[in-house]
Amino acid sequence: MAELGRRYNPKEKKTKNTKNTGKKKLDKILNLLIGVVVVLILIVAAFIVIGGTDDPDTNNKKVAKTTQQDPEEKDENIVEKDPKEIEKEKAQQAEDAQEAEEQDQTQTDTNENSINTTEENMDDTTTETDTSSNDTTTNDDYNYEDSQTASTEASSDPNVAKVITDSSWQPTKTSQKDSGSTHVSSYSEGSADWNEKITTIANTTGLDKKDMIIWYVKNGGSPDTSVGIVSSKDKKKSYRVSMKWIANEGWKPTKLEVLKTYKGAY
Repeated sequence: MAELGRRYNPKEKKTKNTKNTGKKKLDKILNLLIGVVVVLILIVAAFIVIGGTDDPDTNNKKVAKTTQQDPEEKDENIVEKDPKEIEKEKAQQAEDAQEAEEQDQTQTDTNENSINTTEENMDDTTTETDTSSNDTTTNDDYNYEDSQTASTEASSDPNVAKVITDSSWQPTKTSQKDSGSTHVSSYSEGSADWNEKITTIANTTGLDKKDMIIWYVKNGGSPDTSVGIVSSKDKKKSYRVSMKWIANEGWKPTKLEVLKTYKGAY
């Protein structure tokens, strides 16, 4: 009986099964936890891979990269001009610059000529009137250098090269009739009195009217006196002529000044 009890002990067998069962449960729990961790890892990895493109910073970087143009692409977008077009543009610019320079020079000459002057050329009607007057004057083609009655003297005016007077000077024949004690002098271009003044100046200087620039004609200090400043067209010769009105006879030159320059001689 004693031996039989040793071989079969129900209590000992029950204790052994309880331990195995607990171990199996613990293994299942660990396996379950491991599975949960693996699933979480996969979920996180999938979120990073798939959902990472929605990151605002990442998107901003992509937008910035897209909007920033590659310098090389920028150079490729520049359209090179045809060499012929470039040459045309350069030629046009040179032509414009030349025209501007010519306009400036023309404006300078115009301003210089317009200071207290009359027009350089008289109209056709005036020229015809002057020509008929010249036919009757005694001073046509006068040349003081060849005159035997002309005298020359120096002047204190630094702009005057010499002063010439000639006893042979005669009044320019006039078509005007004096009705009063003094002559009514006219400085209106084209008038009879004006034309006779210009004729007197031309005859005294020896300049042809077509080769004469009238810079200034003014009152000489009284109604019966007048002064005119003229030059040749090339401006190489400049003169100042003083004249006096002789009643019912016309304008008579009284002094011829050879100027160094017409500028400032007014």
